[in-house]
Amino acid sequence: MIAPLLSLLIVAMSLFSSSVAADTTIVIMRHAEKPAAGLGQLTCQGLRRALALPTKIHTTYGKPSFLYAANPSIKKDDKGIPYSYIRPLATIEPLAIADGLPVDIDWGMPEIDAVADHLITGSGVQVVAWEHHWASKLASAIVTKVGGTASIPGWADDDFDSLYVIRVHGAIAQFSKEAEGLNGLPQDCPK
Repeated sequence: MIAPLLSLLIVAMSLFSSSVAADTTIVIMRHAEKPAAGLGQLTCQGLRRALALPTKIHTTYGKPSFLYAANPSIKKDDKGIPYSYIRPLATIEPLAIADGLPVDIDWGMPEIDAVADHLITGSGVQVVAWEHHWASKLASAIVTKVGGTASIPGWADDDFDSLYVIRVHGAIAQFSKEAEGLNGLPQDCPK
C-alpha cells in the first residue's frame, strides 16, 4: 500500500517541478520616462535611462537569458489618442543590443496570465519591460502561480525607477522591490 502511494507522490512531484523553473530571477521594469502627451514614446531623459540600464542589470543581476516587452503593435490610448505603444520596447532595446539578444514581444499588455505562465517555466535571468499598472499585476500573477503569498504593491504613476524582482527557486517565489538608481538623469537628449 505504501509503495503505490510513494510512486504516485514521486510522479506528482516530478510533474510539478517540471512546470516551474528550478532557478530563475525575473526582473520587471516599467518603461522609462514618457512625454506629457504620451505619444507612445520616451522622453530624452527616458532614453538616457534606457541607455544606462544595461550596466545596472549586468552589475546587479548578471547577463539576462531572455528579454520581454509588451507587444508594440497593440495600440494604447495616450491622452485619448491611440498610439503604437513602443515605450517598453524602446526601454529594453539597449539591453538587447548590448547582450545580442532578441526581445520577445509575443504578448499584449493585459495578457498577464500567459506571460506569467511562460516566465515561470524559464530559467536564468529574465528581464521584462511593461506598463506599470500591468507590471504589478504580472508580478502578483507570477508569485501566485508559483504558490507564494507575497503582497505586491501597486506601482506609482511617477515611479520610473523601481524594479519588481521575483526569485523563483523550485516551488518558492521571493518578491522584492528594488531600484535602478537612475533618477535625476539629464533631461536633454544624448548627443
